[in-house]
Amino acid sequence: MSATPVQSGYDTSPMSVKDWVVTMILLAIPVVGLVMLIVWIVGSTGNINRRNYCLASLIIAAIFIGLAIIFAVFFGGMAALMSTQQGA
Repeated sequence: MSATPVQSGYDTSPMSVKDWVVTMILLAIPVVGLVMLIVWIVGSTGNINRRNYCLASLIIAAIFIGLAIIFAVFFGGMAALMSTQQGA
């Protein structure tokens, strides 16, 4: 059994603590973070560890946004239903 094949063009060396700190700071800036997240995901070069982290972060964010929309629709509908019944 072999490990997953390494994709060409990606740096597979471990990222240093400094690299992770810079990554976290850039991702914390609202618009810049989203742009860099997408750039690091779709880029054909760069560190594979950063790419995987950004991909996982985007997936988790999409799940939470989807859940927030579902809850907002559900509880918004419940609130609208309760307000119409109370006024009747």
